Amino acid sequence: MFELSKELEEFKSRTREYVQKVVKDYAKTMDETNDGGDKIVKDFGEMGLLGMKIPQKYGGLGLGEMAFAIATEELGSESGGASHSLHTQLNALQLLLSVGGESSIEWLEKGSKGKEIYSVALTEPAAGSDLGALQTNAKIEGNELLINGEKIFTSAASFSTKMVVLARTSGNPGDKQGISLLLVDSKTPGIEIHKLDLMGIRGAGVSYVKFNNARVPKDSIIGKEGDAFRGAIKALMVSRNGYAGIAVGVARGSLDEAIARATARKQFGKALIDQEWIAFNLADAYIKVDAARLLTWRAAQLFDKGVEALTEASMAKYYAAITSAEVSRMALHVFGGHGLNRGSKVERLYRDSKIMEIAEGTNEMQLMGVSRTFQPKK
Repeated sequence: MFELSKELEEFKSRTREYVQKVVKDYAKTMDETNDGGDKIVKDFGEMGLLGMKIPQKYGGLGLGEMAFAIATEELGSESGGASHSLHTQLNALQLLLSVGGESSIEWLEKGSKGKEIYSVALTEPAAGSDLGALQTNAKIEGNELLINGEKIFTSAASFSTKMVVLARTSGNPGDKQGISLLLVDSKTPGIEIHKLDLMGIRGAGVSYVKFNNARVPKDSIIGKEGDAFRGAIKALMVSRNGYAGIAVGVARGSLDEAIARATARKQFGKALIDQEWIAFNLADAYIKVDAARLLTWRAAQLFDKGVEALTEASMAKYYAAITSAEVSRMALHVFGGHGLNRGSKVERLYRDSKIMEIAEGTNEMQLMGVSRTFQPKK
């Protein structure tokens, strides 16, 4: 059984109160306008949420992955877009820390306080989950880098001040060596940013980015040149569990709405919740949400202990994603036609839930990762 420390219990209470006071009302606006991620991220900075995973010596709170899992769930219960925006900033900070270490302290401190808003440019049109196949290149020319290539599904790009970019500084696509992590100004000439109009996690600034002879200083490289692949993979495995937290939140928010509706709505002389098939569906969903949370918390706890819990993180991400899809769909059924109204919370969370099965590694990628634990070693 998981028992949160007093510090984490207080963190959870503060975060839930913040979500109810601020995010709950703002979530609908983010979804309707596909905008507003910059405002919510600045809010996160003022609340201290951006520094939760960063060690105190770098200006953060040092609360670790358990705090990340808690915060993403609380935010996700109201808005997948808001929770995704938090995830993006913490993902960027994790990449900077994992690849750059002490050399990234300036950017970690600024990011933790919300003085810089980061986007994360990793995925490419022809290189999704396979980071080794990326083709964006940063050619070294004296004291500069000349960047060319494309990135897709770049979170927060439309409103970021800095862009965390994975690019090839040497070697060929398929090579794990020669990949570098860059931190560049988002307004650099030669960088084109086109915001996407996704069905879910709206307002999070997810964009297509094109680099067309974008020149940046050579010292934009974070850490050692050409040696970012391993650190990036490690950071992404940790962040995957944070996305499981978002999915748990989307599922919990959907379940809460379904329970409230089933309690208030009467049909044939009694509340929906008193009808066995409704009660059983809610009970099934309740069990699945709790199981998804426990899987997510287990992985988070292991990461906090220094264990490379890659299998556990994949298990959590997979199960939480399918749970969010199943529970949000069930909630729509409980609401009936009323749930189909564009902009209703259950309709919004239903759209968010589909993103959970694709972003940060598809369900199939999670299953592939888990299957490696029992496959014979070659």
